[in-house]
Amino acid sequence: MSPTTAAAYYPLPAMASGLPVWAYSAPVAPEAQTLPVILPPPPPPAFIAGYRMPPPPPPCPLAFRLPSTLLFQMDSRRSHSLVQFLQDEGAVPTPEEDMTREQVIRKLKKIVMDWAKAVGHEQRVPPRRVTATVLTYGSYTLGAHGPESDIDALCVGPCIATLPHHFFVVLRQILQRRPEVSGMQSVENAKVPLMRFVFSGISVDLTYAQLPVIDAVQAINSSSPQFLRRLDSRSWRSLSGVRVNEQIVQLVPDAEKFQVLLRCIKLWARRRGLHCHLLGFFAGIHLAILTAYICQKYPKATVNGLFTMFFEIFAHWHWQIPVDLHGQPSKCRLPDGCLMPIVMPCTPPELCVSNMTESTFGKIREELMRGYALTKDLWKHDFEWTWLFEPFPYVTKYGQFLRIALCAPTSEELSDWAGWVKSRFRYLILKLEGDGIVCDPDPSPEVDHTVTMPNIVYYWGIIPQTHGYLDIRSLKEDFMKDVVNDVYGKVKCTRSEVTMSIVGSSELPKSMYGDSFYSVPAAVYGGLPASN
Repeated sequence: MSPTTAAAYYPLPAMASGLPVWAYSAPVAPEAQTLPVILPPPPPPAFIAGYRMPPPPPPCPLAFRLPSTLLFQMDSRRSHSLVQFLQDEGAVPTPEEDMTREQVIRKLKKIVMDWAKAVGHEQRVPPRRVTATVLTYGSYTLGAHGPESDIDALCVGPCIATLPHHFFVVLRQILQRRPEVSGMQSVENAKVPLMRFVFSGISVDLTYAQLPVIDAVQAINSSSPQFLRRLDSRSWRSLSGVRVNEQIVQLVPDAEKFQVLLRCIKLWARRRGLHCHLLGFFAGIHLAILTAYICQKYPKATVNGLFTMFFEIFAHWHWQIPVDLHGQPSKCRLPDGCLMPIVMPCTPPELCVSNMTESTFGKIREELMRGYALTKDLWKHDFEWTWLFEPFPYVTKYGQFLRIALCAPTSEELSDWAGWVKSRFRYLILKLEGDGIVCDPDPSPEVDHTVTMPNIVYYWGIIPQTHGYLDIRSLKEDFMKDVVNDVYGKVKCTRSEVTMSIVGSSELPKSMYGDSFYSVPAAVYGGLPASN
């Protein structure tokens, strides 16, 4: 067992503030670790004429014992420094920011209740009988949200309120008239349709579940399985986020450690460009389940031990095997092309929706291995958390980029257009891979200030695997077929644009050159290749 693994299994007990680490005796300590120290070979004997010199002997390993108490102290010190790092990086919201989120949720609940009453009046149903509410899920409900995290919310409505008209037309218009709401987007044809908007400065992703009853509040509070069996497939998928959240909360042994670890992993994913589900990387539910899995396996580990084991386990995971919190062989059928199967802890078990491709899956595995290389040696006294959380250096990593610019006449139309096009980005990544090009999409959009129309620009690092020519015109034409494949896309395309081009790293905006401000010494990788 490595020293790091030992610390994960045998952490220090929880410490009260103000008491030194040595005031606590460790639980059953592991055996002291034996580390090799390489001594130089002895000096050669005096040369004797006529005799051939023998080869020098190999280095002689000399073992010494590393005290287990030192391991515990180093593990504890790293845990405290990691929590402090999260605070310093602004990954933990202030009480005032949490209060703003609570106010947003309260207002949303009142808005959807009034909306349901109006729908009841329209459908000639007594308004007093018609109810609706808002449930939250995701990182906010799990207690692992940051200042920039959005609120994942589910509008639970009655049977008389339809998704296409009452949710995406009537409720959207009600929200747009609110002075606190801006940046409205509708993603109607996604696997989980949603509205995305900003409410009092907080981003909100609002999905919809249409219950087969008039009084939605009473039905959802009763937790009766009867109405679940009568849900349509879209409402079932929308409701799955809430159901999975409840299961995760019940399955993790220590909620506080889970929250800290999930915050660490979310910050790492954002810094390394792995956090956008629409671009083929992690969704929030993926990270929550992976985090819960580590917390289940090592219930007594410190935060540092859990974070280290996250990289050690998933950097070497055989991804033909799904990650399942119930610890049983998964009964889920793996669809073709499922690269990173993660099972949602609900009944019946379902696989998390994933947009991963060969390119994005390859980058995820590289970053997991990089994290393992940086965290595996507990005794490195000069270790810095900034090395692990270094922003991904797109500028120095890639020589060529696919530039994708989205334009629209107004900011509101641009927001709607961008949401629709992003929901189709996976098709573009697959087309690039089909042309023999490895693609690494940067999730962070830029703005071209030389263009008068409202716009956002994405830069995707590309590495051609062949010497073929990439026909940008043909690539765009094929992609636009996916964008305008129905009436919804055709309407949006009449006033909005997509342009594509290939640019070099020297043509990138200056804002992208400020990403890599940490320096990781090559020696800390322990001989493993770094991703950057």
